[in-house]
Amino acid sequence: MKYWRHWLAGEQSTTTELKTPYACLSGDTGETATVSIPNQLSLNRLLGLFVLFGVLARAIRYYLCFPLWDDESFLCVNFIDRSFAQLLQPLDFHQVAPILFLWIERATVKVFGFSEYSLRLIPFVCSIVSLFLFRRVAQQLLSGPALLFAVAVFAVSYPQIRYAAEAKPYGTDMFLSLVMLSLIVEWYQCRNPRFLIGLALLMPFALGVSYPAVFAAGGLSLVAGSVLLRQKGTAIEWRAWTVWNVMLVISFVVWFGLVGRVQSGAEGEFMGEYWKQNFPPVRQPWLLPYWLLKTHASDFLAYPLGGPNWASTLTLCLCLAGLRRLVAQKRFLWLGLLLGPVGLHFLAAALQKYPYGGHVKFSQYAAPMICCLIAVGIVQLLDWRSRYGYSMKHSFVWACSILLIIGLGGVARDLINPYKTRSDDRARAFARSFWLGTHFAEEVACLKSDWGQDFVPEQHRELSWSAHFLCNHAIEVGRSHLRSADLSRVTATRPLRCVLYRDARYELDQAKFESWLAEMRQQYELVAHESIPFPRLAKNDRRLVTMEYIDSYKFVPRDGLPSELPPMADGRKTLSR
Repeated sequence: MKYWRHWLAGEQSTTTELKTPYACLSGDTGETATVSIPNQLSLNRLLGLFVLFGVLARAIRYYLCFPLWDDESFLCVNFIDRSFAQLLQPLDFHQVAPILFLWIERATVKVFGFSEYSLRLIPFVCSIVSLFLFRRVAQQLLSGPALLFAVAVFAVSYPQIRYAAEAKPYGTDMFLSLVMLSLIVEWYQCRNPRFLIGLALLMPFALGVSYPAVFAAGGLSLVAGSVLLRQKGTAIEWRAWTVWNVMLVISFVVWFGLVGRVQSGAEGEFMGEYWKQNFPPVRQPWLLPYWLLKTHASDFLAYPLGGPNWASTLTLCLCLAGLRRLVAQKRFLWLGLLLGPVGLHFLAAALQKYPYGGHVKFSQYAAPMICCLIAVGIVQLLDWRSRYGYSMKHSFVWACSILLIIGLGGVARDLINPYKTRSDDRARAFARSFWLGTHFAEEVACLKSDWGQDFVPEQHRELSWSAHFLCNHAIEVGRSHLRSADLSRVTATRPLRCVLYRDARYELDQAKFESWLAEMRQQYELVAHESIPFPRLAKNDRRLVTMEYIDSYKFVPRDGLPSELPPMADGRKTLSR
């Protein structure tokens, strides 16, 4: 038991000297500890095992190429045809995302094509790099079993694996926050102001790629400032810290003025209503304690597992145990690394500018410190168990085994069901067979993507699965190298097929549709109309959400001769991408 208490406190037994992480971060000096070579070697092997597992789990998730799901599609549909300049405008489907992230995604699509792999490439790379960077940061903050559990939790956590293969900015939020945390810890270890200058240089990029980066940057800046005040920082350190904060403010103002203000103006009201349950009830302070308890026992702390409706209660208990231990040891600077960014996040939520809780994606920037806190809580729990006669060795084995089982369970689930919902999988399967098959026998045009014909205008501004349809179409066009419809090739034996997506929740603009159909019939004869129904089911595949329809209209030229449509709005007759 004594051996384990020493490890939790950063003190190991016997031979090799090792600087005590807790002592360093608390400002203490002159304290050293030692580590027995066999135990340290075993620890390193276990650390390597969990890092390797984390790499494999993320690579498997990425390789399985899950179908895009609706939230990804809402954002990715903006990368199909928009230019870099057009991404500065309000995004379709009520999306809000930092402009540099949008530009990086658009550039990746231009280089590698529009596909699930290219859209998820940047989050995947960030996630893999984060594993190794987190191990280094954790080694500077923790030691012994606490270090092992921190790396293990980070490696096997479902959110970390999921957002490694999702075309959203949440994985980059975590990565940039971790980079900033790494720089501030490195600065504290050696007090070299070049790390503060590095943070200053990082600000324009970080705040342009990640909105929550402002919480991490601001919170860590407060921590660094408190260190400089308490330890009487040098003049050069103060200058470097000032430059960092100036760059932070300038970067925030520039990016908000360039695109954040536009997106906020377009979507602020919608987002405020959509996430209203995830803003703290500051006007009803008597409800705040329960709200905080439920929020942190739900999505906010869903590491390594968890979810809504109190599903993260165990994680909350571990975090509280870790907080208790750190407070008892007066590791206030260590706590500041976590509570500083989270405190700014809570302030933004109180001002109804950014949701707090509601989904684990909004706490991704805090994931590195949350995993460290959970690790301290786990070791504290094992220490408590030892006081009641339980074997520390067995407890340690059980804790490692449970974490490994959580990771293996996630990988197994991904292999068995490589999709978020069955409806997503069915929609992609249909797209793969439909678009390739029809292009061989017919000239095919998607009315929305190719001709810009939209008979349900509101549909393409709401959170509907039309984005899913458009993304799957774009992916299959690129994957199979399908050319756009050439109206000069349309004959009686090679008809023109016009494809229209419908969601039963939205009514067609019948007058506009009839006008388009009448115009088509001036030179073409409608020979067939087919409507393919698709039930869109909830995640459990039991509840019907809506009915989707793929309507196709088959035309041949009148008198069997080649013909062409009247010019489109942009003068096109041959539809080329």
